[in-house]
Amino acid sequence: MARITIKDLARKLNINPSTVSRALRNHPDVSASLRETIKQLADKMGYKPNHMAINLRRGSSHTIGLIIPEIAPFFFPSLIKAVEEATHAKGYNLLVLHSNDSIDREIENAEICANMGVDGVLVSLSRQSHDIEHFQELMAAEVPIVFFDKVIHNSLAHQVVMPGKDAALLAANTLGRSIATGSRIMGIFADTRLSITEDRMTGFKEAIQALNWPEQAVELVVADNPEAARTAFRLAWQSDHRPAAVFAMSDELLSGIVQVIYQEKIRIPEDLFLVGISDGVLPSYLPFQFPYVKTSGFEMGTAAAGLLFQLIRKLPIAAETHYLEIGLVNAG
Repeated sequence: MARITIKDLARKLNINPSTVSRALRNHPDVSASLRETIKQLADKMGYKPNHMAINLRRGSSHTIGLIIPEIAPFFFPSLIKAVEEATHAKGYNLLVLHSNDSIDREIENAEICANMGVDGVLVSLSRQSHDIEHFQELMAAEVPIVFFDKVIHNSLAHQVVMPGKDAALLAANTLGRSIATGSRIMGIFADTRLSITEDRMTGFKEAIQALNWPEQAVELVVADNPEAARTAFRLAWQSDHRPAAVFAMSDELLSGIVQVIYQEKIRIPEDLFLVGISDGVLPSYLPFQFPYVKTSGFEMGTAAAGLLFQLIRKLPIAAETHYLEIGLVNAG
């Protein structure tokens, strides 16, 4: 069925379309009786305003683009919720685009945002991204962009991140105070192409070195997914040199470790000291407590969206990296 337009209403009443338009906006130039007649006909015919056309005339789509690398059970659901709440409160629509950690999809998503005429973009980069050149078209059009979580270090851009290095330092120092010096330690990290992995691995290494931990007692493992983390931890636990403590840099990796904890009936913290970086959702479902540095997807989404709306209002904000506050949960 064809969409009912203002011209259809005008033709039905044999009046000018501009009169219909003014009446639907309650313009005082149109008499109250004619406004009522037009509104009744609009309801009867099922007329709905074309918001896209309205926004284009106003020079705004009232739409925000959100590009994320994955739809995962951790972190991103709460981040999307925060961004959606922020955009809705401002009267904006939210366009969520998923790159599937592919640079080609990310480029495609940037083009979609440009073609849709979005008013601003929030981006968490894919692991294949080495620069932000593919967002130059949007930047040239003066579309505000805020990069968050997974970013390119030292790029001249507005960025919102967790201080990953400090978070890993805090976690590692907690670990070092909780087990005997020289005990075996295992650190499990994500893809080293990710900025968050680089930061967290750097912080963890620096803390362990500052604690004068023997190098031979520290094992650092890279795992791309929960299955890889599960396999690596199971092999370590079943070996002759099982770790006394494990650090997981994310909830995704932690979920793989937890499977082995259940399967091997490992007691926390009696058999194994566990520490990690988490948004707190997974730990809330576990029957044991362990210390973790909290990284909140909701807080990051709120901060990134808040910064973006400031840029949309053309506030003079320098392109720099904004860091979220961190804290240790279940410090004991």
